[in-house]
Amino acid sequence: MTTTHDSTTDRKAALRLARLCLTTALAAGLLAGCSTGGVNHAKFASSAQTALGKGSTEKAIALAEQALLASPRTAAYRTLLGSAYLRAGRFEAARQAFDEAMQLGEDSGKAALSLALADIALGKASEAVDTLNTYRDSIPASDYGLAMAMAGQTQTGIAALTETLRQGENTAKVRQNLAYAYALDGSWREAKLMAQQDVPADKLNQRLQTWAMMARPEDTRRRVATLLGAPMQVDGGQPTALALANFPDSNKLAEEAVAMAATEKAASDDAAELAKAAANALPAPQNDAAAPQPALADASTAPVAAKIASIDLAPSAAASGSPARMVANPVVQPVQGAGAPVAGRGNHLVQLGSFSSNEGAQRAWRHFATRNAALAGYHSQITQVSVKGRTFWRVQAAGFNGFASARQMCQSVKAKGGVCLVMAEPAGAGPDGRPAATRMAQR
Repeated sequence: MTTTHDSTTDRKAALRLARLCLTTALAAGLLAGCSTGGVNHAKFASSAQTALGKGSTEKAIALAEQALLASPRTAAYRTLLGSAYLRAGRFEAARQAFDEAMQLGEDSGKAALSLALADIALGKASEAVDTLNTYRDSIPASDYGLAMAMAGQTQTGIAALTETLRQGENTAKVRQNLAYAYALDGSWREAKLMAQQDVPADKLNQRLQTWAMMARPEDTRRRVATLLGAPMQVDGGQPTALALANFPDSNKLAEEAVAMAATEKAASDDAAELAKAAANALPAPQNDAAAPQPALADASTAPVAAKIASIDLAPSAAASGSPARMVANPVVQPVQGAGAPVAGRGNHLVQLGSFSSNEGAQRAWRHFATRNAALAGYHSQITQVSVKGRTFWRVQAAGFNGFASARQMCQSVKAKGGVCLVMAEPAGAGPDGRPAATRMAQR
């Protein structure tokens, strides 16, 4: 009971602050979230970028944090802060910064690669692979191949780097990345042959020994730190005060403030109606003065049956990609709040990918919709699927009326470097209320 009361009180307080912020912002002609240091944020960010370029990571972090406090919903500042954290070996904090930047709309291959490296350092290989595959077309092939190898997908990384060489990008960077990918794969003969093309003979064995030390699966943090030239340290994460959840979108805050005001008014109206009903229920006054007088109802003890709406102060997420993974008769469970199927919205789907986490699936949809504006006109459907004991989150665009329109969209996705499958919408729900297993349409 105490927890519920405290939670409700906190939400009301936050929404009152939201109203104040909104009123102040409108009066000033700015929607900056009541930030008092907004005029300095660009200067802080510029100085942080300069410090980072000079290798002064701690100074860069301090300046980037100041810029972010002054303008907390600027994606570029969170990206800059993430880069500083990454260079300082603070991988936990870097992951938070890059993830929140991408929630705010950052969609560059550089940010995606940095997020993937932070995930690799933290042992989150599957999440890193999801991100790398989602942004495959915007990450340089030499970086993509090495990152995939560092995430444990050595054969994929070797294949990508080998193809890069064959296509004419025969540079020392590509060759050494391929040599390292061979080393991570345990193919030491190939690693040595490739490495010796650029490494002096008297330093070759030392290079191979260094790679051998970093090839152990459990040394993910050391592997990334060595690659970046960053120190080895365990980080407590980004300061709580900088968390994106502390700075909801102004439009959402305005909507929630209006909703809370309406809820409070409804509660007040309900209480008034109950008091009125209680008064009307009293016996009519009697003319006989000797008759006992009825006891008056005490309004303070009357039950109030007002319906209190549940308010979610978390920022709304816009409705990340390994190739689509299809199986017959999967166990399907719609993800709440992530685009469960909507009735009457078409009979075909375009499946865009299958991911190891709901977070990765959400990020992939944002990326797909950014790269292909036509997807924004369709419903995002993210579904949890269990396959042979493993859980995946499937990303689909729903609402296509007919196979032809879905195929046209799929072709557009492929033209931009993506992968997809055209599928028939489930015919209906099963006895448990969940959608029937999705059928693959004939391609």
